[in-house]
Amino acid sequence: MKKYLIGALLCALVTIVPLAAQTSVSCDGCTHVVSYYMGEGGLIATAAEDAEMVNWLASCGGVTRTGMLTPNDDGVVSTLFSGDLACAMDGGKFEIGPVMDGGWYWITDADNSAVGGLVDMDILDNDHKAEPTGAGDGVTMTMGTGATFLKETSTGRVGILPTILPTMDMEPAAVNNCSYTTANNVNTRETANCMLGDGGATLLVQGPTNVFTGKRSDLGANAMVTRPASGSVTVQADLWGNGSGHFLADAGVTAGTDANLGHEGGTRLDATIAAALAASGPGTGSPIDGTGPDGTAGAGLTFDATTTTGLGVLTITADPAYCNPTAKPPVNHTATVAFSASLTADQKNQVVPTLKTTPATAGTAARHTIMVVCPAASANMGTELVPENPFPTDK
Repeated sequence: MKKYLIGALLCALVTIVPLAAQTSVSCDGCTHVVSYYMGEGGLIATAAEDAEMVNWLASCGGVTRTGMLTPNDDGVVSTLFSGDLACAMDGGKFEIGPVMDGGWYWITDADNSAVGGLVDMDILDNDHKAEPTGAGDGVTMTMGTGATFLKETSTGRVGILPTILPTMDMEPAAVNNCSYTTANNVNTRETANCMLGDGGATLLVQGPTNVFTGKRSDLGANAMVTRPASGSVTVQADLWGNGSGHFLADAGVTAGTDANLGHEGGTRLDATIAAALAASGPGTGSPIDGTGPDGTAGAGLTFDATTTTGLGVLTITADPAYCNPTAKPPVNHTATVAFSASLTADQKNQVVPTLKTTPATAGTAARHTIMVVCPAASANMGTELVPENPFPTDK
């Protein structure tokens, strides 16, 4: 009999923390919250798998209490909101965990009780919050944490209305693609259970050829390309659908190819690719082949968009107007290059859905910016100025 009494006392043991220390109090492992905590009641929940103890934290009226619950053989834990745990004012908070979803609680008002579900704390910052419609003087409404406590004044009936719900996980939408059939060596459009996309486009900008792999790598927005100390490197820019399922508008299927795709993995789109020095940094507002920061022409950048339809090639060479580490003071300028792709009214209709442009009838479909930076200074600059060792060891 004594051991049961001792066990009951241990389970009821709580820690009381005054207001001054509440800023450092937290509920270790708490996962769920009582959405409206005020008045007498209680809760019941199932402990999370492998949880030997369940912690709780109750805050009310400037006092925080903490405690632990031991799960039953079936993992169930429960406690009553009575005595000191019956919060007597608005703004109370009760956290518990680790417990599984499905726990619930009840709050008893003067005449009736209301039942609500424990709320997963991970969704408290969810943007999908409902604003309850006011019912006028006939119903009082008190806001809680993710729920509103309702009371009908004429009858005393009460209820708890959830105002925050979890966002359901959405299956990724399938986009149109092409299935290759070896039997007749053609690609066939997949048009069932998929979407065509939003009509957007993207500029695919690729950096200099890698000396080891022989391939170019994609350059993200504001990616840096190093200007060579000698010779030249090139950057390519061309327009593609944004990967959400564009198809060429002619609907033709070319045997053995995927030329009827208008997104990455398919076909480059016809467009006018242009490049200019962005309106920041040296050479502000200059065209690529215009004036450099020192007033000379060229600036070590040339751009050609005529060699291949829909492809622009930026050639980058050494240029002392931008990079000259031996000058006094040293010259180290970054050239910000802005690419753009514009479409005529006819080119907008190359793919389905029609490509978006600004203005809508014809104009710019996509933009992309990179930065051309100077090569890193030599780690051994000035070594030629170091005198020979006047005390050689080999003499």
